Amino acid sequence: MLRVMLALCASALGMLSSCQRDEDMVERGLGFEQFKPVYNRYIQGWLEQQKAAAEESIAAALKELAEVSDPALKQAREDALKEMEKEKEVIDFRLSLGDYFADKSAKDIPEDLVWEDGMDEPEIGDSRASKGGVFRTWMPQFPATVRPFGKESNNSFRGYLYDELEIGLVNMHPLTGKIIPGVAKRWAVSADKRTVYYELDEDARYNDGEKIKAQDFQVSAYLRVSDHVTAPYAKQYYREQFAQIAVYGDSLLSVTLREGKPLTPLFASMNPSNPAFYSEYGADYEDRYQWRVPRHTGAYYVKEGDINKGVSIKLTRAKDWWAKDKKYYRHRFNPDHIVYTVIRDENKAFELFRAGQLEAFFLTRPDYWYEKSEIPQVFDGYIERYKFYTQYPRVPRGIYMNVSRPKLDDRNVRLGLQHALNWRMVIDVMFRGDFSRLQGFSQGFGEYTNPAIKARPYSVTRAREYFNQAGYSEEGSDGILRKPSGEKLSVVLSFGNSPTASKLCSLLKEEAKKAGIDLVLDGQENTVFYKTVMKKEHDMAFWGWGSRPPFPSYYQFFYSKNAFDEKGKPKPQTNNINSYANEQMDVYAKAVRNAKTLEEIKQNAWAAQQLIHDEGFFSPGYSTDYVRLGTWRWVRWPDTEDTPFNVPIVREPFESYVLWIDQERKEETEKAMRSGDVFSEVYKVIDVFKDGIPQQQKGGRDE
Repeated sequence: MLRVMLALCASALGMLSSCQRDEDMVERGLGFEQFKPVYNRYIQGWLEQQKAAAEESIAAALKELAEVSDPALKQAREDALKEMEKEKEVIDFRLSLGDYFADKSAKDIPEDLVWEDGMDEPEIGDSRASKGGVFRTWMPQFPATVRPFGKESNNSFRGYLYDELEIGLVNMHPLTGKIIPGVAKRWAVSADKRTVYYELDEDARYNDGEKIKAQDFQVSAYLRVSDHVTAPYAKQYYREQFAQIAVYGDSLLSVTLREGKPLTPLFASMNPSNPAFYSEYGADYEDRYQWRVPRHTGAYYVKEGDINKGVSIKLTRAKDWWAKDKKYYRHRFNPDHIVYTVIRDENKAFELFRAGQLEAFFLTRPDYWYEKSEIPQVFDGYIERYKFYTQYPRVPRGIYMNVSRPKLDDRNVRLGLQHALNWRMVIDVMFRGDFSRLQGFSQGFGEYTNPAIKARPYSVTRAREYFNQAGYSEEGSDGILRKPSGEKLSVVLSFGNSPTASKLCSLLKEEAKKAGIDLVLDGQENTVFYKTVMKKEHDMAFWGWGSRPPFPSYYQFFYSKNAFDEKGKPKPQTNNINSYANEQMDVYAKAVRNAKTLEEIKQNAWAAQQLIHDEGFFSPGYSTDYVRLGTWRWVRWPDTEDTPFNVPIVREPFESYVLWIDQERKEETEKAMRSGDVFSEVYKVIDVFKDGIPQQQKGGRDE
């Protein structure tokens, strides 16, 4: 509907090309003021349609309920009716608000608000941290785009440019889990817990120095819901979860959610978008802005000319960054530059690290920890080694099965695969038993992780039983099962080419063959692999999603609307890479997303995890509760009561940006290397979760 309304209004609004012009010409410009009334009318019409549908469903449910005599069925119908009435109440509430993009005045702000500023939490980082120097690191492939949204923007590099850097309206303290200020210096929640009022910090600027205004948050939403971008998840999210974004002048805004949530200020938090940067916004946005990095609220930006396509991307610290003296940010984001260089071979990257051309390297893999780091640079104290225990939601790394593909649409085949994939062998052979088996999709979320979910063990017998139930009852001369019709039990396993992934998938293939299934390996260049999966053109994929606290997410990964388009074909460019559509999962996913209480989140998250397990379309792989890394001795880490080495609730140490480069120590090290002088070998284990006390241990080459 939105696309139709925009097309009808295009000639008046000047947002799309005139049909009388050459079709290659594109109207460009921010276009927000013209879009705003169009979108407001669209949301109004959409809500009215939703209300009419809800009323019709309620009437039908009441009629059916009157005819039911069975107590159990009657109770189920009554529960369903309550959900319908609840949804209608949400729609009525949203209709009562008026415009989605609203302009209001100070008199519209409630007088009884209780304002918070979150300034009572501990510091993050170390006061000894100094600014300056260069932190050089690497990436295995160049990103398909550097746009923050739109086609192919959800790549692994976006975190380094945006997710880890941008300061939203508020943030969550990485140690206490409490809400701390961001671009907003204070906030207040309405009595019904649905609306959050944010007062912007008067110092808040983009990292080009331009002041951030309240309307910039409306612009941010507009850019993502516009039909100029391929972003179905963002369009759904803003339409369905946000009820209103209102501005009260330049320094105050409010965000209203469809329903109140735990940690409402965090869920309502947004990032702004600089209107000036998007002055050439138009139908060709995704191509025109493909290699443009917008200035944002974070400490680092990308200078013009610092994207060397296919080779490297260099980030520069804004010397006059607006948050450089703010409590929770002043000891972070310390190097003047961060340089990401493409090194496709991990072994080559290690050699460059060993030569001092990279500042750090992850040694978590056993071969790097036990053998490759047994080098003079470590023994002589030039490179220091750390084992750091973390507490963070685990990456759901494993095999994702596309249930829209032949064979994998059969649950028995999927359950057979669960037993045919020998992850224990992978862990023992490739990772020497150091890693652990991932138990399920949402491991590491504390009380929101269902403790009853356990990954299925490798079993040739159990695998063949399930394959037999799927009709693959005959074994060929090659050991692969077939149906009586001759159809062979064979599926394609796609993965991004790397020595680790190639060896891992080869091991899985050989072990799966014993269970009678042929895994056809399809190793692809990483960018090609990403595109294949996003287009839903894979059978199975070795994959892992990033996870963030405080709660697990299911809507983006498993909701039906993100699985198939209107024609019933797999919908590209969504995170539902399993192409999974199930009404009961939709209930759980929406319930987690819309929950008003922590108990609701827990109950529905547990149920969603159980359904994922029962359906068998995700085979959990491996994980660790620590990282092992080496850094040159000029890379310094915090050592305070609140930040011993790093914040412990973190996925990996670099993303908290608490390290710094000690230039004097670097010069001292380089001089020692030239003269043959040595330092003491350094190996530390940091486990802040052991007895609640930071544990450190020095000396020794292994544990």
